[in-house]
Amino acid sequence: MPIDKRGVASELEANVDTIKTYLEDDTGIVERYQDAFQRLPDEWTSEEIRASLQDASYPGAYPTDDFDDVDSLIVPYPESDGWENHEEVNQWARDIIRDVPVMAVDGSQLPPTTQFNVPLAYVQAAWAVNHHHSEGRLDRGVEGRLLTPDEVTQESEDGDYRFVDSQLVGHHRFEHEGQLLIDQLSELADARDAGDIDNTPVVFYDGPLIASFANPLKPETRERYISTLSRVIAASQHHEIPLVGYVAGSSATELVKMTRLLLREEFGTDRVIPDAHVLTELMSPWGDTTIPFISKRDGSIDALQTTYNGQAYEFRDDILFSYLNVPPGAGLDRLEFPGWLCRSNGPDGYESMYEYTVDIVRAEAGIGRGYPEILQQADSDAVLDHQDRQQFQRVVQRWAESNDVPLEWDAKALSKELRRR
Repeated sequence: MPIDKRGVASELEANVDTIKTYLEDDTGIVERYQDAFQRLPDEWTSEEIRASLQDASYPGAYPTDDFDDVDSLIVPYPESDGWENHEEVNQWARDIIRDVPVMAVDGSQLPPTTQFNVPLAYVQAAWAVNHHHSEGRLDRGVEGRLLTPDEVTQESEDGDYRFVDSQLVGHHRFEHEGQLLIDQLSELADARDAGDIDNTPVVFYDGPLIASFANPLKPETRERYISTLSRVIAASQHHEIPLVGYVAGSSATELVKMTRLLLREEFGTDRVIPDAHVLTELMSPWGDTTIPFISKRDGSIDALQTTYNGQAYEFRDDILFSYLNVPPGAGLDRLEFPGWLCRSNGPDGYESMYEYTVDIVRAEAGIGRGYPEILQQADSDAVLDHQDRQQFQRVVQRWAESNDVPLEWDAKALSKELRRR
């Protein structure tokens, strides 16, 4: 049956005050945080901030040493001041990114085949490398993986039976995407070292490098996510290829939390608001960033450690972030990246690898009209839809028939299938 539109409208009407309250922006708080953000470089040094926050386990953020060399948290991008249309953005972006390879990976999944008496699932990840050659060169590929019953089922607590757990598919997909990204990053490094690539590649990770989202999960599951991210970050540092975790429309609160702790008398009783709510009006319409900060959000950062190619890595104080304004997307986008980018010299024209990476991110987002084009490409290549699900089921059926596997339809699922034909 179609959705009950009248019912939805009635429920919305009944909750209008609650929803309005949620959306209301307390400008008083925003303005006071804006004032505080603007005062920070004048009133504090990086050493003083760290000393003031040392008793807080996770104070949100720490400044880098570069904090002492600036007079504002905002890094303006005056190049964009004269732009009047997207074509000017596009031309600038293509000049910046010409002959620079950018790579991204994205994934998708098909849930377990609960309509059969055998639960099988499928995950796939797509990779794309745009070399931005004038004549055009886009390398792409897709790698899939079948998940067997043992991988999509769990044993009950009493051990009497096994049950299908669809969440396991997402865990496997995350690991599959991470390993494919590492493999492709390593291939880019080999191509660079062999002289097949002239300019330093940049790798886009679709999402955060800080795994706060995994904190509520069971310890063994959380470890799977932490381990995958640790290896991805370590691969970037080991092969010296910039990696940036791209979070569109961020609602993170590290800078607000840091400021609230530094200025307890001013903000001690106020609610915490997203950093982006404070920063947006301090930035120009296109291309501005914040200076980098070290994230001290929670324990998921402390857990980022691994061994990669025989070398130990740990990133407790080495995951940094900054914010980027690239409309027309709502709010600010957040860039998360390993600290080695700030410590390494950049290519000609850039003081650091971080500055180079930010410029490439700007260009990709400009070409993509507010969201990096390479991430859009990987997402488009990876997606699995209802038609793919049906095709997967048919492949499984044909396989079962040719191998004398006693595959049977669940009665309810078979009834649905027959009605839809």
